[in-house]
Amino acid sequence: MTLSIHRRDLVLGAAALAATPAFAQDGLGGIRMPASVIDSELRGLSPTGGKRYWTSGSKGWLIRGRDERQDVMRIVGAETLDFRGLHAFDDSHVLAMSAGPGEASQLWRTKDGGKTWKRIAANQDPEGFWDSIAFVDSKRGFILGDPTKGRFTVLYTADGGETWARLKDEGVPPAAPNEGAFAASNGCVAIGPRGQVAFCSGGAGKARVYVSRGGGGVFVATDTPILADAPSKGAFAVAYDKHGVLWVCGGDYQKPKADGVNLARMEPGRVSFEAVAAPTGYLSGISVKGSTVMATGLAGTIVSRKGGPFQRVSAAPMNTVRLSSEKSAVLCGPKGAIGLWRA
Repeated sequence: MTLSIHRRDLVLGAAALAATPAFAQDGLGGIRMPASVIDSELRGLSPTGGKRYWTSGSKGWLIRGRDERQDVMRIVGAETLDFRGLHAFDDSHVLAMSAGPGEASQLWRTKDGGKTWKRIAANQDPEGFWDSIAFVDSKRGFILGDPTKGRFTVLYTADGGETWARLKDEGVPPAAPNEGAFAASNGCVAIGPRGQVAFCSGGAGKARVYVSRGGGGVFVATDTPILADAPSKGAFAVAYDKHGVLWVCGGDYQKPKADGVNLARMEPGRVSFEAVAAPTGYLSGISVKGSTVMATGLAGTIVSRKGGPFQRVSAAPMNTVRLSSEKSAVLCGPKGAIGLWRA
């Protein structure tokens, strides 16, 4: 689903920019925000090692970043697409997924660091809408799409994204009326240890997380404590830690500062989620590395380190976060915003 307005919905250059720090707290660090270089709603984000990362967004824009430096590019022939999903295999090899109704959902690939791009897939279902892309390794990956024919669309590839097939109906439980996923942060699909796969949803009462413990063959739906009693409410992103703990975050994107459960977790071997105490506000993205958990959204960014309580480290609105280590992360958000967190 599209976000912000409703649920479905520069020349190539480089800049080394001065950064503006957000407030910092002892042991939790702070977020530096370089000046924006494009007017794009950034949601796709993929670190590639060290201080390097890729991010993507609306109007066909992408950024290849190295710390504060941002190399900006636009895919020729894709200027109208909204690239909400992104997976970088390395700094040169990247898949960019657009989200939109019907053929507005597309997949593009570069193998030369963005010099050339090739469209390799497009949604052929006029009722379909792609939400997120995630890979297990260099070959196996998933695309999650909104329900069609009464069930979520779960596409699978075993050749690095060249070809895709929809999982059989018996592997995905029926969706509830008005249930869907949110293309808010490319975070509604998560890959866990030992091939576990999970995706989350909203809009149909209680937010749900669908979990496959066997590599994506059969998914089982589990309720979360996050409310989803309106089209703007629900679970927006999921993430596993290395031990198999499954985290989920969400809220109401139309009321980003509203009270209510916005964070929950499920321990390995359990079949239910428990709410986690956290500062209030809508969260659209979550990431886990070691003992660090960071979540972000239009209400700002929160972090827990070494099992400590969640605290807010920035009030700046963001869409997506990816931890590159326990002490560093990249974030992206509205109007070309980039955030660089260091503990």
